[in-house]
Amino acid sequence: ALPIYYSRVEEIFQVAGALDGPPQMPNGNFVLDNSPWSGSMERFIAAAKPFDMPVCKQRRALGRDGLASSVNLLLPDAERTGKLTSISNAVVRQLTVDSHTGQPNGCHFVDRLSRREMEVKARVVVLAAGTLETTRLLLNSKVGNSSGLVGRYLMDQIYGPGVICSVPEARNGRASEKLMGGGAIVPRFRNITTRSDKFLRGYALNVTSRTGAVEPRNFAAYGAELQQKLDEYHGSAFQMTVMGEVLGRYENHVRIDKIVVDAWGIPVLHVETKYTDNEFNMAKDAVEVCCEVAEAAGFEVLSKNAAPNPPGYSIHEVGTCRMGDDPKTSVLNKWCQSHDHKNLFVVDGASFVSSGWQNPTMTILSLSMRASEYLAGEMNRQII
Repeated sequence: ALPIYYSRVEEIFQVAGALDGPPQMPNGNFVLDNSPWSGSMERFIAAAKPFDMPVCKQRRALGRDGLASSVNLLLPDAERTGKLTSISNAVVRQLTVDSHTGQPNGCHFVDRLSRREMEVKARVVVLAAGTLETTRLLLNSKVGNSSGLVGRYLMDQIYGPGVICSVPEARNGRASEKLMGGGAIVPRFRNITTRSDKFLRGYALNVTSRTGAVEPRNFAAYGAELQQKLDEYHGSAFQMTVMGEVLGRYENHVRIDKIVVDAWGIPVLHVETKYTDNEFNMAKDAVEVCCEVAEAAGFEVLSKNAAPNPPGYSIHEVGTCRMGDDPKTSVLNKWCQSHDHKNLFVVDGASFVSSGWQNPTMTILSLSMRASEYLAGEMNRQII
């Protein structure tokens, strides 16, 4: 079950959090965060209750020595096995294919600095280049696409909509650590126990109580009047931003550009994607409820924005090699294994069938761990 893999990944990355998650955001294997809420956060939590909005401590990867990355948490262990050869400055041009079996058997790459062209052979090819670069490789290599769906169903979460408020009691130099500071996440609460007639799925809210400057763009003032506002409101900012789920749609896609190539002569992707009424209605709903909760908490709403940034802004792109049981309607099976080639795996966000409202990183890592253990088993049994 995938929750087992989440717990193992959380252990490696030392994820901090509180055991306060509702069913839609279950508790995990956390470094416990028992820090108290600030006064402004407590007021927000109380104001959110009548709206059935759960408020949870933010979850964050502590890692080791201030860094939570494969560079310091995963690759060193792999290096120590003596079975990993890392090639730096390698830009992969395409996968190579065995002319007899039709199966991938390695890759062709160019040295980023010398531009020397080289190849490496492989029993198994695992792609983890990120959704878009993995997809570009598959399309340029003309492999794994019997369904015609490689590059289709591109998704990127809604970012940009939100509300910036001021906590009146923190103005004019009265901000304190007891009153201000800290952050929270409001897990998805729409379309769980009730159903909205305006949009499918839902969104999360990232909530931050800030001590520092309130940005000038939040005031319709200039010159001395603006400076007076900045001085008065300094240290009183309370912000809510939206992270919304985007639905997978066939027409949102990437394809190989017929003209443009990159610095190494490799054809680039042409991206064609847009949001629809489902996303716009979701963003509008989020901003409306943020304003209502802020006012119920006694905060002043300084500015609000319901217009999402263009797709690509959140850099949470997923979905272009979707997972599924039917080879005609999906690219990968449940093990992130190509339906077309048993020795080809994709272990990044390309396998997703929905963008979700969560940050996708932990799910990518969990799916990757699960796929890796399946692959190891298949190789040990000489099936691959």
